[in-house]
Amino acid sequence: MMTVKTTLMQWRIFTTGLLMGAADLVPGISGGTVALLSGVYGRLLNAIGHFDLHLLKLIMTWQLAKAWQYVDGLFLANLGLGMASSLLLLSKLITWLLLVQPLVMWSLFFGLILVASLLLLKELYAQSQLRMGWLVSGCLVSVALATVPMLQPVDGFSGWGYLWLMGAGAVAISAMILPGVSGSFILLMLGIYPFLIARLAALDVQIMTIFALGCIFGLIAFSRLISYLLKSYTAAVMSLLAGLMMGSVVKLWPWKYTVTYRLNSAGLEVPLQQENLMPWVYSQITGTDSQLVWCLTVCCLAGLLVAKFGRIQLHDLAA
Repeated sequence: MMTVKTTLMQWRIFTTGLLMGAADLVPGISGGTVALLSGVYGRLLNAIGHFDLHLLKLIMTWQLAKAWQYVDGLFLANLGLGMASSLLLLSKLITWLLLVQPLVMWSLFFGLILVASLLLLKELYAQSQLRMGWLVSGCLVSVALATVPMLQPVDGFSGWGYLWLMGAGAVAISAMILPGVSGSFILLMLGIYPFLIARLAALDVQIMTIFALGCIFGLIAFSRLISYLLKSYTAAVMSLLAGLMMGSVVKLWPWKYTVTYRLNSAGLEVPLQQENLMPWVYSQITGTDSQLVWCLTVCCLAGLLVAKFGRIQLHDLAA
């Protein structure tokens, strides 16, 4: 019989999954960052890493209860249910909000990630685990990813192209579990993000199943590597991740000027390459209001929420 405390914990994990799913929908934000702030990052990697031969042996011998406990099944189920609910319910809403209120929305994300990276830096410094070389390297990699040109967008897959879709899923999910690396942005770089969002909104079971198979493969393989690195080289890995998070704010800067456009599957022009601008320069060039007061307010509120409720502890990360 579940106690009130246990029930609240499961709801908290489900809510974390909701937030992770919402984050993974936005190019520039990582669901791994949400897991990091929620204090479940190490537990998540540990649970995924248990999808191994021992689990297969337990299943083949019908020791299903032990198999469920071995992979922390209740935790993964609640987290996965939250993520799936978010992806199904919020894909259209987030796309719409980014379309009608882009400056405010990007300010929200900017504040969240900036303060999250500062919290991680604070924890690393307090534990004497900060490694400046790895921190700078992470920043440089993240900034470089934010400025890489996008590939030409695809409008569909067939035949051997489905292997490319699976491979993209494996790469994207590997990025999604890394704080500071956006899986959605990786998909955007590969040119398949708009297509996948449209297929998700249309509940295209075939496309999403193929993509999910790639995600499962990448998740199982990459999570084990990250778990090993976290346990063996905690200071270096977490300093690198802190740098990745800090560098990702370049992608999240609200005031952008579109240099080149591309045509989406509907024949509409959407941004391809963009440059960051100061708010007053943005107003001069675009002739539109920079919404500076609103953006600063939302950014600060988002940062305060992260500072208030975020919890980053190194023993959570290398659990």
